[in-house]
Amino acid sequence: MPEPTTPFAPQKGNDEPPRRKFLQALAAVGSGAATAFVGAKVLASREAQAAPVPPVLAESTGNLIVRMQQELEAALASGKTPSWLMVVDTRKCIGCDGCTIACRAENPTGPAGSFRRVIQLTLPIGPRPWAIYKPANCLQCDDPPCAKAVPPGMINKRPDGIVEFDYSKLTGPWAKAAAEACPFKAVHVDDGRTFTENTPRPQAYESRSFVENGAVYARRPGANPLAGVARKCTFCSHLLDVGVLPACVTTCVGGAMYFGDANSPTSLVNEVTGGRRIFRGHQNLGVKPRVIYLQESMPGAPHIDCAACHS
Repeated sequence: MPEPTTPFAPQKGNDEPPRRKFLQALAAVGSGAATAFVGAKVLASREAQAAPVPPVLAESTGNLIVRMQQELEAALASGKTPSWLMVVDTRKCIGCDGCTIACRAENPTGPAGSFRRVIQLTLPIGPRPWAIYKPANCLQCDDPPCAKAVPPGMINKRPDGIVEFDYSKLTGPWAKAAAEACPFKAVHVDDGRTFTENTPRPQAYESRSFVENGAVYARRPGANPLAGVARKCTFCSHLLDVGVLPACVTTCVGGAMYFGDANSPTSLVNEVTGGRRIFRGHQNLGVKPRVIYLQESMPGAPHIDCAACHS
């Protein structure tokens, strides 16, 4: 059986994903022509035009967070190993970057990178432009490409599905290899810098102690044990282990992210994915992601969905 062709998978005889070539082409032709080209692709997306538009889950964000917290506590109290899953509905993301700020506050990182970012794409279609926002972080792949790029033992899978880095080993060239192997650019190498270094008053919050992958660290200038280490999102495993939801989930004002135990048939993550189209671009790479994106059309614009960029 021939291998499926996807927007992200390298084609035979070509090591560069078409998605990257597409973005490079947009940059080459200039912003005006680029946005017009994207618009044409959206309007030509028959799948998006024909797709029904399921309503956004109407329950309030606060109620959803309470439910997810209760499910998290129940999963830990059950004595069974959970299987953590994150589901993202981009229709509910307003691009506020609250999740990014919460992530940096919970997991201190420097200018070299962040565990989380929100990607924005503006589509000038119709009487007003459309902006699509995509929260992005490590997908916690069950078959992680980063682990294949380094010796065994440097990157491991926890029983609950979280990909965990061994900071005592994943340093130097191996850290760089892991970062380069991630097709989603979700891994960065900590260069030891802080945002307020070389300023009149370096801020204490940047050098505070924090827990990551089961150990305590502090990013202090000149004494940063994470300098040269590959880092990424951990699903806030230090919070999960004590019964608290990831920081990004609890601070999302739009309620765009759902988190829970995939092993529980009644969990919210299983409820919101039932009967809905799932974006297959990540799955088709064979990485088996634990961050799932709903591929649904934008409310009021059935011609705009994930196919706008990933086709």
